[in-house]
Amino acid sequence: MSTSLQRRAAVSALVALTALPAAPVFASYTISCESRGYRYQYCGANTNGYVRLLQQTSSSPCIRGRSWGSDGGGVWVNNGCSGQFEVGGNSGGSSGNNAGAAVAAVAGLAILGAIIANHERSDDNYEPPGYYSGGAVPGWAVGTFRGTLWGQGQTIQISPDGGVNVWYNRGGSANGWFSGSTITINNNAMNVQPSGGGILVNGSYFGR
Repeated sequence: MSTSLQRRAAVSALVALTALPAAPVFASYTISCESRGYRYQYCGANTNGYVRLLQQTSSSPCIRGRSWGSDGGGVWVNNGCSGQFEVGGNSGGSSGNNAGAAVAAVAGLAILGAIIANHERSDDNYEPPGYYSGGAVPGWAVGTFRGTLWGQGQTIQISPDGGVNVWYNRGGSANGWFSGSTITINNNAMNVQPSGGGILVNGSYFGR
């Protein structure tokens, strides 16, 4: 396909995207969540995938992904962060429609850029961008958790620097590290995800 035809196809895609109706709007509400004694705190709420820090009420900074965050079931705070959070969706009216149109326009431009870039580069020489994983351990993963994995009770402690200690109820311990969403112990990599007030380790719940 020629470059002109590719650009024409991208413009058509942009027009189609901007004609799409806006996504349904959910009513939002406000909750308060406080990290007392610089400890982790989970505050349940129906977020509908939308959470925004309205007001910080603590002297300690509230930084998304470090001292506060969210999932579908609520908001978590840590390291002294306290604040008021808007959850449940954007309650704006016409602004929601405008936002939908803006998103569609950006998506269309991205399609156009991708088509042109594909045409101008050689696939044989293309290398995907590298994946960067680094930074502080997220607040939801810091702390001491207790649960059962592989039929054995365990206590897992994750430090802010990424160090991991594990104690087994039957005796013994092990050390490892946390990186991205993975705990590695004795060369065994285990997936870790936030769940309520605790974490899921390879699908098994560990509570605080």
